[in-house]
Amino acid sequence: MSTPLVLKFGGAAFAELDGFTRVARHVAGRAAAGQPVVVVVSAMSGTTGRLQETLDHLAPDPPAPAAAMLLTSGETVSVALLTAALDAAGVPAGAVPAAGTGLLGEGRPHHAELLRADPAPLCAALAAHPVAVVPGGQGVDADGRTVMLGRNSSDLSAVALAGALGAPVCELFSDVPGVCTADPRLVPAARTLADVDYATVARMSHHGAKVVHTRAVDWARRAGVLLHCRPLPPLEGEGTRVGRGPASAAVVVAAHDERLTRVTALHADGRAEHALVPHPEAQDRARRAHEALFPGGPGVPGAQRDAPGLPPKARSPYSDVLIT
Repeated sequence: MSTPLVLKFGGAAFAELDGFTRVARHVAGRAAAGQPVVVVVSAMSGTTGRLQETLDHLAPDPPAPAAAMLLTSGETVSVALLTAALDAAGVPAGAVPAAGTGLLGEGRPHHAELLRADPAPLCAALAAHPVAVVPGGQGVDADGRTVMLGRNSSDLSAVALAGALGAPVCELFSDVPGVCTADPRLVPAARTLADVDYATVARMSHHGAKVVHTRAVDWARRAGVLLHCRPLPPLEGEGTRVGRGPASAAVVVAAHDERLTRVTALHADGRAEHALVPHPEAQDRARRAHEALFPGGPGVPGAQRDAPGLPPKARSPYSDVLIT
């Protein structure tokens, strides 16, 4: 078997049901060349949060195995729906359960640490189907029970599987044009970086940027897997290659508490400057911090064109499918 492609699609890809059809068409095109494809999927946007809200309403301190069972069900739904969409597109695909991922976790079932990735189960799945659809953020423990690898850990699943399967690149698709010098929804002058190093993206994630999961960046660095952060259609662009690129400055905006937002200016030399501001002032503070890091706007080293204006993030109207 040739080395598989590993593609990960975040929840924004499935904000609407036709997102499954769009992703299926993309995967079909990639599989047409004859290379096996592993597709790692997240839950539809908003689903896990909605499940958590329901669980909190019923039980403030639920048993961890029950929490893991509930909170991983959103990805299971995405696996089933994308597998069905691929079948409708004429692509035979195997729906992989948590036990078939080869990912072994340890610790609390609803927030386990990933220990290792065994390629054998997925190789068997790919021997039967040209495409394997895998639930992100899931694995099993030593007793074979499903565990959750933490919230927003589909990146980690995809990178670990890419490393185990020998894939040199892991493609991460999301609703932004790539790794940007700031959130383009808040800072219109933000630029999309063409190439950047692991350390910059890890720092951005550590300070609250929702670019690539922090543990996924560390796993990719150790496994020698390059990351290609790519935009979902209809966004255009080449995205960002993460790995051997240069360091970059960036601005990160993250909630601090119910009243304050933390705005962090990350310098390319490793320095970080933090400011706590009231929520209404965060956007203006972020824009000014970005201008200070990148005076003159367009001259950002290693950058592509301006990041396009993006619609606000929204929860999928189908995120209640497991509740109602």
